Amino acid sequence: MTEEELKEKALSLPLLPGVYFYRDSAGTIIYIGKAKLLKNRVSQYFHSNRAPKTELMIRHARSLEYVVTADEFEALVLECTLIKQYKPRYNILLKDDKGYPFIRVDRSRLYPRFEVVNKKMPDGADYFGPYGGRNIAFGVIEAVSSALALPVCSREFPRDIGKNRPCLHYQTGRCYGPCRPEESALHYRELFEKALFILDNKYVELMNSLKAEMEAAAEELNFEKAAALRDRYRAVSALSERQKVFTDLKGDVDAFGWHSGQVRSAFSVISLHGGVICRTRTESAKLTPEEFREAVPEYIKQFYSSSPELIPDKILLSSDFEDSGLIARLFAGLRGKPTELAFPKRGVPRRLLSMAEENAKREVERTTERAELDDRAVAELSKLCGFSDSLRVIEAFDISNTSGSECVASMVRFTNGRPDKNFYRRFKIKSFSGQDDYRAMAEAVSRRYSEKNAELPDLLLADGGAAHAAAVTRALSKLGLSGNVLGMVKDDRHRTRALVNAEGQELSLASSPPAFSLVTAIQDEAHRFAITYHRHRRAKKLTSSALDEVPGIGPKRKAALLKAFGSVKAIKAADIAALSEILPSSAAEEVFNHFHGKQ
Repeated sequence: MTEEELKEKALSLPLLPGVYFYRDSAGTIIYIGKAKLLKNRVSQYFHSNRAPKTELMIRHARSLEYVVTADEFEALVLECTLIKQYKPRYNILLKDDKGYPFIRVDRSRLYPRFEVVNKKMPDGADYFGPYGGRNIAFGVIEAVSSALALPVCSREFPRDIGKNRPCLHYQTGRCYGPCRPEESALHYRELFEKALFILDNKYVELMNSLKAEMEAAAEELNFEKAAALRDRYRAVSALSERQKVFTDLKGDVDAFGWHSGQVRSAFSVISLHGGVICRTRTESAKLTPEEFREAVPEYIKQFYSSSPELIPDKILLSSDFEDSGLIARLFAGLRGKPTELAFPKRGVPRRLLSMAEENAKREVERTTERAELDDRAVAELSKLCGFSDSLRVIEAFDISNTSGSECVASMVRFTNGRPDKNFYRRFKIKSFSGQDDYRAMAEAVSRRYSEKNAELPDLLLADGGAAHAAAVTRALSKLGLSGNVLGMVKDDRHRTRALVNAEGQELSLASSPPAFSLVTAIQDEAHRFAITYHRHRRAKKLTSSALDEVPGIGPKRKAALLKAFGSVKAIKAADIAALSEILPSSAAEEVFNHFHGKQ
């Protein structure tokens, strides 16, 4: 992919959380990142004020892939896992990230705190984990502390109790304030023990406990305490939802999900090892739902048969199919031990499969929204024009001038309904001066198709009516060529309303919105390209000066004259003596004679 194509893909990504990664020309992953909203985050890489490292990464990137996750926390987990696995060149890799870290808690302390360590030690402390990376471990600590309003500051207790006023975390309600003298160590231990319930994934027990405390406080009319407990209950409930993991799935597990659109379908495979996502792959194909349903078993067989080492212990599938038993036997023979094909309806396996199905759906939406519209527009335009074959290549010409001056022409190409800018052309009209759009159109067409290896498109469009189409047809005839030529007729609002041939027969576009949109896009692009070139030529002319035509007057002498006299008009009115004060006498005579007609 070119940078422009990468940018187009970035702008087509969904506004959903997920992980994205860039590959280079060899297919190697060179960068992995996470995003709360994929489209917004990834499109930032294509702004003009990029950092040098980002500039270098984009320069080497040749493809962009992504996977949608349930939320940003899950995206963080997946990002860290993939970075650890692939160690991309342009990611920041922590040098102390050796192995999978643990969260350590020393309950023997009066005020225990969370620590992130690289390995377990036989020291009597409690260890939770391992986690996919240090960032994940710290993220879990922050999330748990936030849910129960535990401190995350650097103060030590009981040493720092009462020494300073509570920090901003207490003021904003993010911490209950154990640094205040009125708070006890017992209260701290109670909250901390509740936090350990979360690390043990005992959400139900903790939520039941908080609910009971909340109801008791309400019965005692202690509404302030009840409100605080209610907020903690809600925070823990939300955390329990967003921290769902796949550790219940033992062994190697693949979720093979798929989704079908109207003209394109996709499958997505999410692979787990030890409860951690280690691989993802998504592919789309131009198949209808019926075609794809028949092709699913073939996709599954080809996906794993080509790489037997990737066959997992269990494959989660959306639905059963006729040959599932045979395929399971095939995979068992390839890997030397059984592989289970499962079709979960609930629980953690269903959640993982839903994630794969959602990724497949997003891939279908991303690839078919534009492709489907383009294919349909091309097909309907072909049908409207009476062509049996699809209009794969369309080229269009437009003319731009200002009262006949700086006359230019443009040619744009659309391939399969999309702009193909590598084939754009622009022409400065040379064969005549003045205003004659027909002659200008004929010249541009003649020069374009006289080029070496130039081939006529499936359809050639001219901005204008029947006369323009006739001029193009005659120009082609002089080259010994003939093709499908139509003019683009505009309405009172300067929009294309119909196509017309050289004989004046019109083809209305009103009955086909897709064809109308395609022709309008082509006409607008041809006009934009022509007028941009014309403005460039006109601006260049305006910056030139009558002094440019005087022999012996270069940029320095020209600048000196304009500085001394202020304008070309004043230079014209000056005599030789006045000019000689600025220029050598011979150059002064050249300037005077040029403006006064003396040779």
